[in-house]
Amino acid sequence: MKSPFEPRKMWALTKRDIYNWSTYKSQAITSILGAVVGIGVWGFTGSFRDVPVPAYNTDYISFLVVGILVTSVILPLASGVQKQLNPWTLETILMTGIRTPTFVLGTSLWTYIFSLILFVPQAIIGVYVFGAKLSIDYVSLIVAVLISSLIIFSLAMISTGLRMVTKVTDPVTWAISIGASLLSGLSYPVSTVTSFMSSHGLGFLTWLPWILPQTWIYHIVRLSTLEAGSLLDAQILFPFLVTLAYAIAFLPIAAYVYRWGMNRAKRDGTLGWF
Repeated sequence: MKSPFEPRKMWALTKRDIYNWSTYKSQAITSILGAVVGIGVWGFTGSFRDVPVPAYNTDYISFLVVGILVTSVILPLASGVQKQLNPWTLETILMTGIRTPTFVLGTSLWTYIFSLILFVPQAIIGVYVFGAKLSIDYVSLIVAVLISSLIIFSLAMISTGLRMVTKVTDPVTWAISIGASLLSGLSYPVSTVTSFMSSHGLGFLTWLPWILPQTWIYHIVRLSTLEAGSLLDAQILFPFLVTLAYAIAFLPIAAYVYRWGMNRAKRDGTLGWF
């Protein structure tokens, strides 16, 4: 049985994307500057909120910088998949005979590598310019990034499968993304959200942020980078297991929705429509 993954072809696709990106010098420069300016803007925002965040035994600027780094390193994986694998390119891709997993991973890899490259200057600016205080357990951080990437990849595949049928933004991942932007703890602690709910008669909804996978992604990365949380500690291990459960649940759902969307579009004769 042949493996669905073809490493040589995946790397060829990645090299093509690297070449295309580096060819357009203005795009390369603006991408890098945009990342640097972005961390700067958020850093200045955080400097006006020099308040403690007891949940992670840190200050607000450190809390905020880690949230931005998660957004810059992990979340772009979704946009990479959605950009390369969409209803307007799939018909052409299928005609080449290349396996779908090869194409998906090959064309998404550069987006992810580029995000990791940008992580270094962003982290340096966050620490040395704005005074973010990081306390990192590298094993936990690597595990957190891997689990989080699986979740984001799965959500991107679900979105792609639905968009093959709807031809527009899918309502499922759109709702999750909107909820995450408000409730998951990117720029303010989840406790702030739940306190607001409780004080406005919405205490029965305080569980809502914790059903969003993005909330757990931010949580485990912050545990790894702000508290040096070790997986040998049961209190640290539990949120990692919860996040892993999300990843395990989403992967088969993503595969099913993607196949369903493609088969439905083929049956309707609308695979290449937009």
